[in-house]
Amino acid sequence: MGDRGSLRRRSDGTFGWNLAKNERDVLRHVAKDFRALLTAETPSSDPSLQRLFPPARTDDPIEELEYERKVGESLLAAKLEQLTILERCVGSRVLSEDDVLACMRAVNDLRLVLGTRLDMREDSDPSEFAGERRSTFELYAYLSWLLESLIDAMSGSGSGS
Repeated sequence: MGDRGSLRRRSDGTFGWNLAKNERDVLRHVAKDFRALLTAETPSSDPSLQRLFPPARTDDPIEELEYERKVGESLLAAKLEQLTILERCVGSRVLSEDDVLACMRAVNDLRLVLGTRLDMREDSDPSEFAGERRSTFELYAYLSWLLESLIDAMSGSGSGS
């Protein structure tokens, strides 16, 4: 994917983010859809959310409901806040380190949900995905690449400006 969407640490410690218009559009759309999913569904109504909200105890349904009520709300609030930051950052050219970390978490959450829906495995091959699953796989692959570029920039692997 070359240099598109590149994130580079700048000399002042901030990050320059160069997203193409189509990338900004896709990320805005995906974030909006993901926000709707997070606010409308739960891990029990949509199994693809179980990776984001792992159960505390699978052997005691009452305790699990109590855990979901106590911890689930704060976890959901944190995930929604990360999405808000991603949505803001999509339109920005300069990000703080905290922005990058929140974007990394939001993009990773998106990848986990898509990967679960696709039943991704280490040995999955792109040729396994056709039709609607193909576009979902392509989005998953883009988000994987984006996450990797965010991690590279944070770790200093990306070249500075």
